[in-house]
Amino acid sequence: MDKIKEQANVVSQLVFSGETGEVYKKMLSRTWDILRETGVLLWLVVCLTFVGGEWFYRNSVSLGRSTRTWYTNFSTKSDTAEAPSMEATGEALLSSLKSSTSYLLSQARQQLGLPEPEPTAPVVPAPKVAPPPPAAPAAPVAEPPQAPVAAEPPTPAPATFTPPTSPTTDDDDL
Repeated sequence: MDKIKEQANVVSQLVFSGETGEVYKKMLSRTWDILRETGVLLWLVVCLTFVGGEWFYRNSVSLGRSTRTWYTNFSTKSDTAEAPSMEATGEALLSSLKSSTSYLLSQARQQLGLPEPEPTAPVVPAPKVAPPPPAAPAAPVAEPPQAPVAAEPPTPAPATFTPPTSPTTDDDDL
């Protein structure tokens, strides 16, 4: 029993000593610092993800618009009833996404210490150029006279085939 009492005294002296309290305070303080700085790092990574996604979106939209302008200049545009409604729907979706993410992106840039991007000028499709009017026909050039050419003989009409008939004999009637 004495051995147990001695061990209990050793443990209680270690646990309740002033030095143990200081060590645990330092440990808890250091753990809190690590957790707090890890949280800040994770938040900055989330902000960077949003900013990177917005950059990718801007470049993709710009590339799409310039490709559409290029394609429109090389092909004819057919006017359909669906085109304006799809365009209006796309613009409405784009404006709602733009307004909802604008604040988030500006806050993320501010947190990362990045400057606001310069606003880009909207891409205006090039005006369609009407095809040039056909050139006036040039004065006809007189061809030198040619010797008369003999007419080709008419080709005979194709002959029709009639199968031969078998001769009948009087013996067949029997």
